[in-house]
Amino acid sequence: HQQKGGGSATKIHSHLPSKQAGWRRFSTVLPHTVFMPLAVTAATPLDLNSLYTVQRRLQDDLLGCEAMWTIFVAASMSYRYRTRLRPFPRCCQSIDHICQTLGEIPRLEFLHQQLLLCDYRGCTPKVIRLLSEVLVEQGKRVSLSSLRTCEFAELYSNLGMPTPARQPTQIFEVRTGHQNRRAETYKLLRKQNKEAVRLGFYGCQLEKLYALLNDDQLPEVEDLELTSDVNEALANSKAQAGLGGSRCGSILRCVAVVEFVFMGNETSPDKKHVIVSQPETMQVSYLMIYGQSCDDYEAEMRLLPQSGRKLMNWIGNFEQDALSLGISLLIVSSVSHFGGSFFRLFARTGFHILKRGLM
Repeated sequence: HQQKGGGSATKIHSHLPSKQAGWRRFSTVLPHTVFMPLAVTAATPLDLNSLYTVQRRLQDDLLGCEAMWTIFVAASMSYRYRTRLRPFPRCCQSIDHICQTLGEIPRLEFLHQQLLLCDYRGCTPKVIRLLSEVLVEQGKRVSLSSLRTCEFAELYSNLGMPTPARQPTQIFEVRTGHQNRRAETYKLLRKQNKEAVRLGFYGCQLEKLYALLNDDQLPEVEDLELTSDVNEALANSKAQAGLGGSRCGSILRCVAVVEFVFMGNETSPDKKHVIVSQPETMQVSYLMIYGQSCDDYEAEMRLLPQSGRKLMNWIGNFEQDALSLGISLLIVSSVSHFGGSFFRLFARTGFHILKRGLM
């Protein structure tokens, strides 16, 4: 509406809720160069607003999205998903639903290229719902922002930490949103105890990071043992497989840079380790990702002493034995004579381990 006398224009915004366009209606206004998934029907409308926000999030920081998505997938594939996958995605009814949807989602870099070309054939409604919840809605609690390699040295200086003996391939700043209650509590506590703020490092598997970043409680209600040596934290992080085709790397290790308020915490005699038991007294500030290709990892393993290689081989054999045990328990439970509730319980656990191992 334009006011008289050359006044400024006043914009009128509609407060009506956005509507979801069905496939039949939306296909009539699309140009012929735009491809939509055939699975979209009137019964399963595609949320165009979610599709747009996912595309914008990928365009803003593709590497940050890949890191968060890798952490989410690691938590989903863990046999401890009940404690690792917190919060559980609201758009999924079960862990099997999540695994089925994950199998339909292409690499994020490939998906981003498809969206730029207006090719939406891989964007089924359930795929977009899960991507939107993890990459967009989760940003109201926590998100990851990638740093450039040239910014690493400045970060070490600002944090007052020594340069790691092994440089990380990526560093991500952990940004908290307005819906993160634990972060708001920590900010207030930090403001009141500025002189007690300390910095520690925590090396862990990727599957632990999702709950550590999102949940109001510590993973599995465990105390975190932080170290003042970033190289020691890296040694404590077990190498594990990343997502295929991800720019984060094929083999990943992770170190979390944790800021905490020292309030008489339990410490080791050498003062190099500290125990954090209250989640509201700490906050993950940065994630340092150490990515490798499979060839580089194999070359690194060949440089280990003979005893080290034997240990790694033993661990690999143990994982195979765990899968064999799961299959055996599944077979035993199928026999009517031994098909009691005890064996059925173990069989379900064994089958779950087998499914996660194969995927």
